Amino acid sequence: MVALVTGCATGSKHISKDVSKQDNAVQVWMNQAAGLEVMETYANAHALYVKFRAFLKDSDQSKVFFGRAVWDEIIQKNAQAFVNLEVPLEFIEQTLWESRLGHLTPVKSLPSAQWQVLRKALIHDITPDAKNVAALVKHKRKKTLFYYDENNQLVVAEFKSKPQDIKVGVSYTQNEISEKIVSALRDITPADKGNLGGVFITTLDEEIHLNPFLYVNLDQQFFVNLKIQDMSQKKYSGSLLKKGLKTFDHFILGSHVLGLVKRPVSSVYRLFSWTKDTAYGVMNPSTRLFMERQPVPPLYQGEAMDLEVWEQKLDKLLGKKSSSGTMNFLIDGEEFFPRLIETIKNAQKSIHVRTFIFDNDDYAIKIADLLKEKSKEEGVDVKVLLDGMGQIMGEGKSAETLPAGFTPPDSIARYLTQDSNVQVRVRPNTWFKSDHIKTTVIDNKICFTGGMNIGREYRYDWHDMMMQVQGSVLEGIIQDFHNAWAHASALGDIGYLASVMKRKNVPNLTADSYAIRALYTMVNDPQIYKAQLAAINEAKKYIYIHNAYFSDNAILYALIQARRRGVDVRVVLPVNGNHEIMNQSNILTANIMLRNGIQVFFYPGMSHIKAAVYDGWLCTGSANFDRLSLRDNLELNLATSDSQTVKRFEEMLFEKDFEKSMKMIEPLKSGLREHLAEFLANQL
Repeated sequence: MVALVTGCATGSKHISKDVSKQDNAVQVWMNQAAGLEVMETYANAHALYVKFRAFLKDSDQSKVFFGRAVWDEIIQKNAQAFVNLEVPLEFIEQTLWESRLGHLTPVKSLPSAQWQVLRKALIHDITPDAKNVAALVKHKRKKTLFYYDENNQLVVAEFKSKPQDIKVGVSYTQNEISEKIVSALRDITPADKGNLGGVFITTLDEEIHLNPFLYVNLDQQFFVNLKIQDMSQKKYSGSLLKKGLKTFDHFILGSHVLGLVKRPVSSVYRLFSWTKDTAYGVMNPSTRLFMERQPVPPLYQGEAMDLEVWEQKLDKLLGKKSSSGTMNFLIDGEEFFPRLIETIKNAQKSIHVRTFIFDNDDYAIKIADLLKEKSKEEGVDVKVLLDGMGQIMGEGKSAETLPAGFTPPDSIARYLTQDSNVQVRVRPNTWFKSDHIKTTVIDNKICFTGGMNIGREYRYDWHDMMMQVQGSVLEGIIQDFHNAWAHASALGDIGYLASVMKRKNVPNLTADSYAIRALYTMVNDPQIYKAQLAAINEAKKYIYIHNAYFSDNAILYALIQARRRGVDVRVVLPVNGNHEIMNQSNILTANIMLRNGIQVFFYPGMSHIKAAVYDGWLCTGSANFDRLSLRDNLELNLATSDSQTVKRFEEMLFEKDFEKSMKMIEPLKSGLREHLAEFLANQL
């Protein structure tokens, strides 16, 4: 979609001596950069200043740059809305940045991942649903077609190469497309105090090395494509550009260049699985909500489902039997982190951490320092397995409660290895899929798993939960860690295969063990999804769900059907989640639930808990009720039918949170913004 808003005018040039001093450094870094992280942006109606960090490819080195763009006379000459500019991004000294104009206002920053989701939604919006019926977009003399072919695949093609069987169903001018973009940005980035009404976007274009940033002024409705100048005037080959400057997300190179070389089999298999699941989601009618108009029936008064029979059905559904062990629930950071710290301090042989986000805030540094100290003790093996995408998310923002004056390290991975014997590996994100599992295994005897990452938000700010697990169920969890660790090595698929063939024998029997089932979301094996969808369909008495990210339509439809069978369905959502798109989507989800007799509770503040109980069968862990968790990412949940354990869990969590939360009694106000967010959330 960026190609549809490319510049039609050239911005003014204000290259000063302060700018020219930066030429050499900019040329070296921008020709080698593999990633960009926007740190601060300020703008007014005529100029913009940006501070960003560039990361060298194949290196942990980074450098901060300061840029400026000015377009004052262009706007004065083009008073009409939706003017599109291409303006040079001038690089300036830090002193000039610090002395920038006082009337500049902070501007919201939209990361490239969110922009790509928005682009996808906009293209879907303008493209007719009917096959072989195209939308025609006119930009200057260029005409572009968007349509779905016979295989329901999106095709983008020039009008002059239009096949004969393609009919043009709707046409858009450049201004109409620009208006849609402005409207969508207004919906997902509502203006707040101090915001000029503009959005600064990191894009992912084919020519990303030349146009990495896009600024959209939502008030005056104009676009500024910020162009990085080729300081040396050197002509680079297409091969070099594609390999070295394809993207500014630092994990892209490792995941989709080197990653594909090291992990060709698993990468192709993951792509095949993703394609198959996407096609299934489009074609499967159960994912579309057909609202029933009949009155909601009273609650069922009979017996709950037979859990013994249910476990047997799960054995057949999943192709494996339960293991055994014990589960101790640690609700909120106040219970979990002191226990974690105590257990780490007592470790004698090994500490193996696997997490999506290991933050770089003050509390995460406290945990990191403890791991570093333990790594220096003789015989203690400390390994930390991180997810590349999770680290970008964690290191790219700070908790609101972060102490004043604290300076976070640029890289927690590098910090962990400095002056220590901690081993760190960062998992690549092939096809933008993540390892969302959180496990900390100590001495192969105790495992902590659940929804918490490592950082201040999880310790002090959010409602969340972990489990302390012991018993033979750890054998599979430990083996899975070693497999993932090997897969993240330089050997990639070869290392993974060697690890799988070398099974770990870990005796972890405990005297008070009961049946526990480890459920995973793995490539082409969505165990968590299949088990919970089956549980919804089997439940007779009650279903309690606690989750912040609720966007899977098949799950929602099954819950509606369950309520219409007389099942008491209750869902706890956070009143304020940490993702604005999901917050807006949850409004529509909650309204649908309410209309169909489902009780909805809004937990005060942010809840990150992922838990559900179906007629006495508990399933909880790292997985959300969205596509990412149920189909795409790697996830781990634990499940049990042990009556005492489930009863204790319901008392500790659901009974307290039902009482603490606000029950929904009438529909929430919704509009275009919520519907757009719901569409975007369904893609996540």
